[in-house]
Amino acid sequence: MTNNAQENINQLTNKAKIRYLDISNRDLSGNADLKEFTALTSLNSYNNKFENLDFLDTLPNKDQLKKINFFGNQINEIDLS
Repeated sequence: MTNNAQENINQLTNKAKIRYLDISNRDLSGNADLKEFTALTSLNSYNNKFENLDFLDTLPNKDQLKKINFFGNQINEIDLS
């Protein structure tokens, strides 16, 4: 059974202070709104069910993102533009 990524994200507190977000091994799928994660520099989403990375566009400071890990997901194509 997969879990909705947004529901999982909604349970987190102090999102504006989080620099490292680890949502790995949670069987997550769907999209997530990351607009409150203004300090995020690293995202670990290893071993979930994501099919794309489109939700990363919701990050307000995505140019600060230095590390991402989406190994073990179901991503077929990445648009780096």
